[in-house]
Amino acid sequence: MKTKIRSLIIVAVLVNVSACSTIKNLFPDKEKDYQFTTEIPPLIMPPDLAGDSIANVPAAAPSAEAADVAAVPPTETAPAVDRKLTQVELVDAGEGTKRLRIGAPSAIAWRMVGKALSRKSIEVTNRNQDEGRFDVQYDPNKKEVEDGSVWDEVQFFFKGFEVTEQEYVLKLAENNRQTDVVILDKEQKPVADETSLSLLTLLHDTIKADLAK
Repeated sequence: MKTKIRSLIIVAVLVNVSACSTIKNLFPDKEKDYQFTTEIPPLIMPPDLAGDSIANVPAAAPSAEAADVAAVPPTETAPAVDRKLTQVELVDAGEGTKRLRIGAPSAIAWRMVGKALSRKSIEVTNRNQDEGRFDVQYDPNKKEVEDGSVWDEVQFFFKGFEVTEQEYVLKLAENNRQTDVVILDKEQKPVADETSLSLLTLLHDTIKADLAK
């Protein structure tokens, strides 16, 4: 029995020694290698990069595109328009037609006309600022419900089915920092009827009242 135990102990010792050798082979000790290594030699700079040669390199000349951009003067801002001094008037356009003249550039007149159409609940079916054009449907006899009574609402509801609105084109054209508004029909011809004059008058009064605020 004792002989078997001694044999097992001897085998265990041999296995342990073998395992330690294997582990040392897998993870060798580099301490001795570090002891015999030399320091890394200092970096030697080339003569053309040594000293202040880099600082003395001349700056690159600006490109042609950058020079062209620098030569362009800043854009001048358009002078502000005094609202209270802006003239709004109806003028004769010949052949019995009228036009609305607004003393402001087309960009400002466009906003004035659009705001007036919105205030008076005039339906705009199409708008194109690049062309200076509003397509509208206008009925000069259209009235709002006055007192909100049931009878007025019933009358307003049934009259809403009557197609009495007419289609017009409001055309804005700028000339010498003022803008003329003319009314055209669907064939792009000037209109000289009472309804178109009523629409121009409504725009005139609405814009003037807004500018006076």
